[in-house]
Amino acid sequence: MSESTTCSNRALFELNAEMQTRILDQVQDAIVAVDREFHVTYCNSAAERLFGWPAAEAVGRVYRTIAGTQVSPAERQAIHHEILQRGSWSGEIICTHKAGTQFLARVSWSVIRDTRGAPRQVIGIHQDLTTPKQMEQKLRATEDVLRVAQDTLGVGTWEWDLGPGMPKCSEQLIRLCGFHGDWRDFSYDDWLSCVHPDDRSRICIQVAAHRNQPQAFVEQYRVVWPDGSVHWILDRSMLVAGHNGQPERMIGLSVDITDQKNVEHASAQLAAIVECADASIISTNLQGEVLTWNRGAERMYGYCAAEMLGRSTATLVPPERAEEWASIQRQLRRGESVHHLETSRLTKSGSRIDVLHTISPILDRNGIVQGMAGVAWDITQIKRLERQLAQTQKMESIGQLAAGIAHEINTPIQYIGDNAKFLQDAFHDLIGFATQRPEPQHMPTTLEDGVFEYLRNEVPRAIEQLLEGVDHVARIVRAMKEFSHPGPAEKMPVDINRAIESTILVSKNEWKYIAEVSTDLEPDLPLVPCLAGELNQVILNLIVNAAHAIAEFNKDSGRKGSIHITTCKSTGGVEIHVRDTGGGIPEAIQSKVFDPFFTTKPMGKGTGQGLAIAHAVIVQKHNGTIRFESEPGSGTRFVIGLPLERELVS
Repeated sequence: MSESTTCSNRALFELNAEMQTRILDQVQDAIVAVDREFHVTYCNSAAERLFGWPAAEAVGRVYRTIAGTQVSPAERQAIHHEILQRGSWSGEIICTHKAGTQFLARVSWSVIRDTRGAPRQVIGIHQDLTTPKQMEQKLRATEDVLRVAQDTLGVGTWEWDLGPGMPKCSEQLIRLCGFHGDWRDFSYDDWLSCVHPDDRSRICIQVAAHRNQPQAFVEQYRVVWPDGSVHWILDRSMLVAGHNGQPERMIGLSVDITDQKNVEHASAQLAAIVECADASIISTNLQGEVLTWNRGAERMYGYCAAEMLGRSTATLVPPERAEEWASIQRQLRRGESVHHLETSRLTKSGSRIDVLHTISPILDRNGIVQGMAGVAWDITQIKRLERQLAQTQKMESIGQLAAGIAHEINTPIQYIGDNAKFLQDAFHDLIGFATQRPEPQHMPTTLEDGVFEYLRNEVPRAIEQLLEGVDHVARIVRAMKEFSHPGPAEKMPVDINRAIESTILVSKNEWKYIAEVSTDLEPDLPLVPCLAGELNQVILNLIVNAAHAIAEFNKDSGRKGSIHITTCKSTGGVEIHVRDTGGGIPEAIQSKVFDPFFTTKPMGKGTGQGLAIAHAVIVQKHNGTIRFESEPGSGTRFVIGLPLERELVS
């Protein structure tokens, strides 16, 4: 072969090698060539990027150095043996970038042999599996999250090929529809068979119309499960166009809205109940501006809803109740409710009505007060009847006391009259004596009988008894006046001790033949804001009840009992204790003592209203307490607690 031919062949070989190198550099897979000892003889550009070794540094180094393979010596030896003996090997191994980052690679080794069949070179093709693996893992994770989300939220997804293809749906969708077959075989007809018969025709029409409309499809319908239960589904879907711009498929999701529908139904029922209620039911924001106003409120106050929405409820509050209303609002803003508050309100016409209020704060999910909701009843007529009943009972009490009071007055009147008659006779005697004008020398003789001495001793005593009688009558009349006087409509400071003493005096004829009444009244007791007339009635009722209980208990023995009344200070108020030595209250009826019209007295002796009115007066009108302690055979003690401050809210 000539030298020129040899040079041409060498040039052609170098050209081919250069072309092969450039071609291999364009390959995306990392290619590494090694000799029989696995020393690197070549690596393309992709291998440089994958392992981080420039070709100039990689060539001549052991393959495991540049690839950073994470295999044991024994495993590596086995791989080398299989490559050299069988001519190929492929598998996944963990490699390490020069910078230290590990990645997963799929490696395929092939042996290139010489003309004698001996291994001359080994070529390794490497594919980075990190990105595909990560994408696969992310896809699986996304599918898991989607599946959990669908299960948790009650959401099913579906895709429907508008051609001859079958719908594709999630497992959650067939659970929403109550379908028990294989979800992969779930067809349009299967879905339609689950739809409630009353909704089926409407849904078919809507679906057919949606196939030709680009707008999103939103529809609610019912499905019937095999157990007969009915569930509500909300469907949202959209059309997806193909390459030709025509609708090709429909994708959507289905949501179980049964709970929402149940809440809507319950809310509608509640709204209807609120609207139909006779009571006024109002809700407001924190500023007291009306948010809802039912028909009961319209009837009670005279304002229609349109007039009051957005308007402050302060419109309904009389000027003298402004402080009370401000106190209520502060209480509600603290998250506290107001129960059974008796107050007054103004109507549209300007008239006042008595109302019974229960108001509660409206809280959000975090327990923060957002507004107020109140229920009110018009108790104007009830309060009028209560006042009439209280006045009737007071007049009844006065009537019952009249005979006793007359007797109490009669005794001092009798000795007032006797002493007045004596003074009249004495006066006539003296006038007659003066008229005779006896001579001075006969004066001693005329008075020898001691008449003058007698008159000098008895007249002052008669005058004293007369004045005592007048004072006694005056005290009885004054006590009766204090007891029976209706007093002001508002609470005024009252001397509790004096009220008790007056009531004891006017009721004396009820107890003086039955019991001894004693008192232990704390002398420096503060004045208590009260409705004096109504409090007197309560004390009288307890004294009379005690006297009747003692009379019944001692009717066979004829012994006198005792009624002991004490007053004392308590925390934030005062207490009145009325204790008797009667027979006590049987345990079986103790829970009924304050019930209206309940009485153990025989016909004609009581109406059963005394303690019921006493409870209403003390608890509702004075924001106080009334309780009793009783042991059969040992008597009863009633304890009244009255607050010193004028409580605005009960």
